[in-house]
Amino acid sequence: MSCAFTNREGRVATLGRGQPRGLTFIELLVAVLIVAAVMGSAIVAFVFLVRGSEEMRYRLEAINNGRHALDQLASDLMQASYGPTSAVPPHFFIGASVTQAVGNGKDDDNDGETDEEIFNGLDDDNDWTSADDRHAEISTTQTERAAFVGIPDWGDAHVDEDLKFSLTDLRFRIPGAGGYYSIHYYVGTFDGSPNVLIREVSTTTGTLASPVAFNVLSFGTLYWDSSTTSPTPWKTSWDSTVVGPDAPALPKSVALQLTVYAGRAPLTSAALGTPLETVSLTTVVNIQQSLVNSTFVTTNNPAKDLKNSSIEGQRPAAAVRRRP
Repeated sequence: MSCAFTNREGRVATLGRGQPRGLTFIELLVAVLIVAAVMGSAIVAFVFLVRGSEEMRYRLEAINNGRHALDQLASDLMQASYGPTSAVPPHFFIGASVTQAVGNGKDDDNDGETDEEIFNGLDDDNDWTSADDRHAEISTTQTERAAFVGIPDWGDAHVDEDLKFSLTDLRFRIPGAGGYYSIHYYVGTFDGSPNVLIREVSTTTGTLASPVAFNVLSFGTLYWDSSTTSPTPWKTSWDSTVVGPDAPALPKSVALQLTVYAGRAPLTSAALGTPLETVSLTTVVNIQQSLVNSTFVTTNNPAKDLKNSSIEGQRPAAAVRRRP
């Protein structure tokens, strides 16, 4: 079969069965739509890949930011010291946290609630079960935090995992050139930037303030009191200047909790109370002067023997936990 048509010059041309035929408009349109669909899917996938890469970069920056802060805090806290007895007060270690109204606005422990706990070492929302009990085995006869096996405490799952933000003001002394330095940590504004973890060092010549971490939404602390277990040895505040005469002047350990903003938008444009991208890091720092002896200095300066105390030796080992 063949067909004929007339060209411009009036000649008759024949289109035979074996001769190629051009694409119709409909076929061309369908081909364009298919290519557009494939390209559109590729572009969407590329955009998601770039966005995921950016989010990961922000999270890594926040983690590094928080790690640096915890390293600096740990370095100072390990040196926290008694005395000097000639100073007023003779022992100086003060820490207190103010719990904020909200947290990151997310259900971090997957229990259907958001921001329902405060940083206190307790199971505030009563979602702890025996399956959440976590205690490292030190040896065949020793277990980390052995006195709290079967009891919810900080270190277990579902304890202090979905937190309201905290802001701590922490002050203590460390040895320095020619005497002692006073160290002060708090979250405030530095050079016009809010939410900065600030470290102040005071000496006889003055006070120097420096930024330790930026975009800090929460700075929480707990203090391990070797003289008590009721309801937990973790205390939410510490003041060596006002506690009773038989209370230790220094905690054995300090638990640190830091939440750093990890979102793409500037923190100044983020609204507290709405879901926020954050990273949370925690660690335990042992205070060396409080650990080296089997006795500890109390606020009225006698030495109290704790070798036979049921709580002595149950303090937590230094560890780092990170929660996304």
